[in-house]
This record gives sequence, C-alpha cells and structure tokens, in this order.
Amino acid sequence: MQKRNLKETLGGVALIGAAVIALVWANSPAAGAYEALISQEWIKGIAIFLFFMSIGIELRHEIQHGSLRSAKNAIVPIFAAIGGMVVPVLTFSIFNFGKGTEAGWGIPMSTDVAFALAVFAIAGSFLPRAIRTFVLTVAVVDDSLTILMIAIFYASSFHMLSLVSLSGVVIGLFLPKGEKLLPKLQPIVSYGALPVFALFSAGVNLSNIDFNVFATSSITIGILVAMIIGKPLGVLGTTFLVTWSGLGKLSADIKWADLIPTGLLFGMCFTVALLMSELSFGEQVIEHSTANLSVFIGSTVAALLATTALQFRKRAHVK
Repeated sequence: MQKRNLKETLGGVALIGAAVIALVWANSPAAGAYEALISQEWIKGIAIFLFFMSIGIELRHEIQHGSLRSAKNAIVPIFAAIGGMVVPVLTFSIFNFGKGTEAGWGIPMSTDVAFALAVFAIAGSFLPRAIRTFVLTVAVVDDSLTILMIAIFYASSFHMLSLVSLSGVVIGLFLPKGEKLLPKLQPIVSYGALPVFALFSAGVNLSNIDFNVFATSSITIGILVAMIIGKPLGVLGTTFLVTWSGLGKLSADIKWADLIPTGLLFGMCFTVALLMSELSFGEQVIEHSTANLSVFIGSTVAALLATTALQFRKRAHVK
C-alpha cells in the first residue's frame, strides 16, 4: 500500500514538475529551444498514445475483475462519470455561449487520473481502499468517455492527437494479456509519457496573454468554474441521485463524510484538458494560451482545496 502510494505521489510530482518547467522554459531566454522541441509532434503523439493505451487496459480490468464487473456496482461510477462530464460542459457552455469560444466545451470534462491519485496518495491515504477504487474507476470511465467524444466531434477533422488517443484506448482494450503488461507500462506512463506530454503542452507563453483580459475572459471563468465547482458537483450530485434512487449502490466501506472532500479531487482536469485545449483552440494562439493557463490554475486550486478538505477529514479519523 505504502509503495503504491509513493509511486502515485512521485508520478504526480513528475507531472506537475514537468508542467512548471514548461511554463518557465517557454518564458525564458531559451524559449526558442522550447519552441523547437515542441515542434516535434511525434514525441507528444507517442506520449499520449501510451497514456490512453494504459487507460484502455485499466478499463478492461475494471470491466472483467473490478468495479464495473457487477452491474449494480458499476452503475454508480459510470453515472457519476457521466454527471461529472455533463455539468462542467454545461457550465463552460453557459459562460461562453454565443462568444465564439464555445469550442472549448470539452476542456474541463475529464479528471486527470495520475494527478488525482497522486494527491489522494498524499492527503487521503487514511481513507478506505474502496474510495480510491471509486476515484480510479470514475476517472478511468470519464477518460474513456472523453475518447468517445473525441471520436464523435474531432475525428472528422483530422488531428494527430485525436487519432493516437483513439487508437491507444482501442488497443489497450483489446491487447492480449494487457493486464500483464500494465505493471511495466504504468511507470513508463507515470514517469515518462505524462511528464513529457505536460512538458510539450503546458508551456504557455505569457507574452501572448493580457492579464487584464485573461481575468475576465469567458474561457478563463468558464474553465475555472467548471473544474473547481462543476466537476465535483457533477460527480457527487449524480452519485447521490443514483444511490438515493436505488439504481446503484456504493461499497459499504464508503461513507459520505469521506466521499464529499474526496470529490474535490475530480476538479483536477490536466492531461486530457490540455489535449482538449489543443484540439479546440490549437490554431488560435491567444485562446489556446488562455485555456492552458486556466487549466494549470484550476488544477492547482482543485488540488489545494482537496488536500485541505482531506486534512480536516483526517482529524475525524484520528480521534
């Protein structure tokens, strides 16, 4: 348990560290070298392919052996994932309707699995294993559903990242003996692929941003509200409705007093959010930079809120 938590923590540190390096590098005197690096799209493609292949393998594991094996238990995380996608999409769309920035609706849609589990390993290790499983399952399902959204809305206009994302998850789902490969693949993804993708995607050139405009931009407000409020509200609200109605049930080890602060973890939409930002605004420099910086800020705020809430909850467990 402690070894797994350490791995997840280190993976999260590597992810956010790479994003910070990208942000600093892109605004340093060596920015030209950074631009030359990120022009190598194939490197980013390999990184995102490996990430989504691991998602496909994990999804198949959950279907065959985990939380999605039982229909009664599977209903809760599946519907929670759907609610956690719909509410942020609607939230972003409300702030951006009719403003020419509606294309970014998918940015706050998907929780970052690695980031969420890393913060959980740091701040929520005292909680029952069932809660970690719930977080993992919801995050894997909403990543997988995001791939479906990419297939529907982005595959028609060819983009390398949409193609490799789709092929990665499909190969992961059907790869023979994929579960045996996963223990070797996960460190590569956590310490290699995800940090590389963050390094290539999070380097926002701040000279492209007017911060007076950024603070009032509908993209900024839409992403931040959708991530920090909409995402947890969608997951927890849907979970409550599904369990209250009797359609599904949570594990007996999951208590709402533990689940509510844990729900803030779902606001950390980073890796896939950066992908969706590129798919939505890749040709629009100002909008793309605004969206990426908003994702960075939103993920950081969500992580801090989740950590604080879980520390308060930890006191109740210690007593």
